[in-house]
Amino acid sequence: MLIAGILFLLGSLIGLSFGYPAIIVASVALTVFFFPLWLIRGELSLFSAFVWIGYLFALQSGFLFGSYLATPGEDE
Repeated sequence: MLIAGILFLLGSLIGLSFGYPAIIVASVALTVFFFPLWLIRGELSLFSAFVWIGYLFALQSGFLFGSYLATPGEDE
């Protein structure tokens, strides 16, 4: 749960500062990091796949939140 919160904050920072190519790179980096880690530790299972989906949702929902905050309002 702590990792998901950190990923949400990271996604919101990416949304505030960068565009969609950065979130794609971050999602690929997350996948490239966690799958070999789980494979080496012998923890790769169906549950790990659901955890990975949750991590991606946290990262990308943070990105959407940050992008929303960075969008100028009508009065600006």
